[in-house]
Amino acid sequence: MLYPLLITLSLLCVSCSNSNNTLSTTISNVVDLASGFDNIQTIRLSEIADSVTFVPFETTPKSIMGQGQRNIRFTSEFIFYSDKVFDWNGNYYATIGEGKRGNGPLEEFEGVQILLYKDNHFYSKGSKFIEYDMTGKPTGKVRNLYKARERAEGEFLRNSAGFFSVGKYFAVYGYPNSLYYFDNNFETISERKVTDSLTQSYQSYGTIGFNRFITYYDDNILFYNFLNDTIFYVTETGLEPQWVVKFDTPLRLPNEVSLKINYLQALFWQSGLPRTENSDVIRLTAGKHRIMAAYETESYIFFQMTELTILAEFFNKERAVPYIMFYDKKTGKTTRVKGQGFVDDLLGMDSFYPELGFYDEKMITFIWPHELLEYIEERKDRGRTVNPQLLEVSKKVKEEDNPILIFVHLKK
Repeated sequence: MLYPLLITLSLLCVSCSNSNNTLSTTISNVVDLASGFDNIQTIRLSEIADSVTFVPFETTPKSIMGQGQRNIRFTSEFIFYSDKVFDWNGNYYATIGEGKRGNGPLEEFEGVQILLYKDNHFYSKGSKFIEYDMTGKPTGKVRNLYKARERAEGEFLRNSAGFFSVGKYFAVYGYPNSLYYFDNNFETISERKVTDSLTQSYQSYGTIGFNRFITYYDDNILFYNFLNDTIFYVTETGLEPQWVVKFDTPLRLPNEVSLKINYLQALFWQSGLPRTENSDVIRLTAGKHRIMAAYETESYIFFQMTELTILAEFFNKERAVPYIMFYDKKTGKTTRVKGQGFVDDLLGMDSFYPELGFYDEKMITFIWPHELLEYIEERKDRGRTVNPQLLEVSKKVKEEDNPILIFVHLKK
């Protein structure tokens, strides 16, 4: 890996498959992530945040939410959960595709999973691109991706988690190194590659954990790519590198392992050899770390990270929990947050981990009403004080209701 202080775009190998543009700008913003492993600190919420608000998701027969809250996505207009749309006050807005599943021309076999909103329409991406009106009904505009034969790897669209709009275009993250641009007719306009040097095969399926490589900051769309540890801004015309992440310690999970990790796990189960801790998948990942998501805010760059503990349960070991690192733009220092999150001295709920990431200067997680009510009862039984905010929100929900969003507002 190359991590000089000044990295040119030519070294980053950002290319445009349908463009002859040559970029030669220089980037000097370097986040020394490696130094965070030597700077592990207990961080209180009050050090970086000043307030907390709660938004209960409205519970109606049409808006009932199941598990899978990690798939909640935030946009400037709406909050998406699977095929359901809510506004920022938690009010239920619509079910896209009317909750139907099937093989019809305007249906998805597994139902609508990935949504976006653009120009007064909703759009889904699964085995098809489908357009919907503001009530969630299909308009009739569709493109069947099972029939698309534009790339040698025919799965590139159907397996990608990232689906977003950039300017007048749609865009899809094609794991592991490409973005594809589409016009309003869902026709491919161009492809942007982070690197042309990818020679190793990889699995297009099972890229769980890479679904937050597209995040948002102000009016910017961030694309973090692990192949060269670079955070880009996505524009209509290409990729603009903004931050290079210096993560070249022995702790980093090598790219060659990332790209074949699904294969290694499959080999572990299929092999007739003894399944020991010296198996390739264990030996190559033990003690290694990887970035799960990168978020930019006004003052910081936050990284959700994890230490790899592949097949921990099989060997009766504890699975490592995710953790947070953050880079302070003002001081240039990187800090790893000790333990399972920030010390919650704002609500008094032990620790806080932004499970749903960051958006618009907010750290976000959720709690189920039954969990909140149980927590309050436990505190009371022990004679401990309950934060008034928790008591207030508990009066607005029932035990069987949808989850409650918790927004922790960062200091300006």
